[in-house]
Amino acid sequence: MSQVSFSEKPNALLSGRYGDLRPKAIEAILKRTPVAFVPWGALEWHCLHAPIGLDSAKSEGICLAIAEKTGGVVLPAIPLGVNTIKPFKGFAHSIDISAELASKVAEEICIQLADEEFEIVILMTGHYPPEQIAALEEGVRRARNVATHTHFEVWADNQLMGDHFVGDHAGATETSFQMLFSPDTIDLSVLPDRKLSLDGDGVMGDDPREASPERGQRQLEVVLQIAIPKVNALLADRKRLQ
Repeated sequence: MSQVSFSEKPNALLSGRYGDLRPKAIEAILKRTPVAFVPWGALEWHCLHAPIGLDSAKSEGICLAIAEKTGGVVLPAIPLGVNTIKPFKGFAHSIDISAELASKVAEEICIQLADEEFEIVILMTGHYPPEQIAALEEGVRRARNVATHTHFEVWADNQLMGDHFVGDHAGATETSFQMLFSPDTIDLSVLPDRKLSLDGDGVMGDDPREASPERGQRQLEVVLQIAIPKVNALLADRKRLQ
């Protein structure tokens, strides 16, 4: 998957990683599609087979795929997870962040992106317990009071898969996304030869041994089918208001 898509052609769709783009490229994207995607994740246990940063990699990969179809910039993933599996089930290698901090960071990044003249800002979280969603929504609510001309939204990838796939934790769904976006970070061979559980392994959902990059691609296609029309509708609404 291409990480940066930029062309001098006037009709080219412009998208890319915000941190990789030079000023002229950002200005071209702002002129054509002033959308900023903010991937949001966590650093937490995802069983033995998957990396600690899975949620961040997943949300970033999804944002890049959407931006390639709609235009816009994708910021670096923010790995601030509220209510990780550490306080929930006691697993190590998890960095648990307060809701207050996550809300404050969400508020400030939204306000800064509005100040940079992005008209639509979408926070996409790959870590989605209710406490995480509430924290990001609170940050967005406060940003709306300051940046009244920018539209802010909070999305979670499990809300973009319809009835086709179910969000999980370190199960077949998340593992398939990780196999698609960063295959070298998955090692199914280290899993114990027994049924996996939430309490014993930190796995919720279908067995990760059912995962595959092909399933990850099918999941992504469903996400795109739902997300692209949503972004396009937001852009159309902004144009009508101008």
